[in-house]
Amino acid sequence: MSDGKVFSLQLTYNPTYKHRTLESAKLASVKHASLHRKKKPGFLQRFKMDNTPTPNVSPPYVEKLTDVARDIQYYAEVEIGSDNQRMLLDFDTGSSDLWVPDSTCMTRRVTFNRATSTTFKPMKGKFQITYGDGSTVTGILGQDRINIAGLVIENQSIGLATIESTTFNNDVVDGILGLAYNSICSTPGTLTPMDNLIKQKLIESPCFSVWLGRSTEGGGGEYRFGGYDPERFEGEITWVPVTVKRYWQVKCDGLFFGDVDLEHKSDVIIDTGTTLVVVPTPVAQSIHAQIPGAMYDETHGWIVPNTPEVAALRGVQLVLNGVKFDVVMKDIMRERVHGKSGYVYSGITSNDRIPIWILGDVFIKENYCIFDVGKHRVGIAKCKPPIRTQPSIIQHLKDEIENIQKRRTRECLIL
Repeated sequence: MSDGKVFSLQLTYNPTYKHRTLESAKLASVKHASLHRKKKPGFLQRFKMDNTPTPNVSPPYVEKLTDVARDIQYYAEVEIGSDNQRMLLDFDTGSSDLWVPDSTCMTRRVTFNRATSTTFKPMKGKFQITYGDGSTVTGILGQDRINIAGLVIENQSIGLATIESTTFNNDVVDGILGLAYNSICSTPGTLTPMDNLIKQKLIESPCFSVWLGRSTEGGGGEYRFGGYDPERFEGEITWVPVTVKRYWQVKCDGLFFGDVDLEHKSDVIIDTGTTLVVVPTPVAQSIHAQIPGAMYDETHGWIVPNTPEVAALRGVQLVLNGVKFDVVMKDIMRERVHGKSGYVYSGITSNDRIPIWILGDVFIKENYCIFDVGKHRVGIAKCKPPIRTQPSIIQHLKDEIENIQKRRTRECLIL
């Protein structure tokens, strides 16, 4: 164990989501649309990675997490300003901006009041973000203190949304905290929260790690800044070099379904802000061709039969730096499709507007991920199986209530 600083914070689920696979693919497309404007990197020569372990920590620094709803989206509570205003943020390795609703934003119940924070400093300029479904966020810029898991960052640049489209009105998440490289910040020259954690010497090791739980197995999740938790995974860590310092982009050298080589390869982005695995149509077709009865539905996207035979399949394996990592069937088989009896949504969807693949939460739930900023690499290891417990009657009732709430709320997925 190292004496370096490592901190953990609690994640919970978004209980206000209704599944829209096609729309989620569109959101991912717009989020990563700038990839079309970048020249794809050439062949990355293999080299032996430095396997010196990153400082890590074991419990009691790990917080016990609570299952709130189906694992569609994860968020954490962050305090902003001198008066510690609490905001629920989507921690997103697929973007780099930090933004929250400003007090002048009329469509939000929870907003940030810059007038009550004595540490707030206004900045020149504005920011604007547009999502794939046409929803937008526009606002002003400022700097203030933020508290992430007890780590207090001074003078963090923040976007303050003054106008949001109505699709954000009922979102349980207040904003987004980006954890990708600062080269894709909407305002050039902005330092991300991770940049400032390193610059202000709040963590000794320049990395963070992610564990995401499943709602069917206790739920929750965890980010660690400055290290990782070896109790969350089994076996060795495979270190995979970043190919382009924008997103957490690495090379996938092969794709299998069970023992079948699907003969596809691509650069991939490991993205906590995307629920699904997103691939081009030919790749999605190759994968779903291995699942008896799977089909593409014009309304619902890719769907698979909800049968024991399908559940017993091995699932997908991606080859990263010579090691196979699984996307298992219990994550590929998601919630049931309303109006199409006997089918569930697939955790793997297609989008041809994105030139590389996106490995979202469906991948990360099975694979512990360490994002090493200092050495520009991602460490991946198989998550340990959870300790199974029998759900209580109260938990069953809670799940039913949450399902009803999901069906009654608007259809929205933030990536």
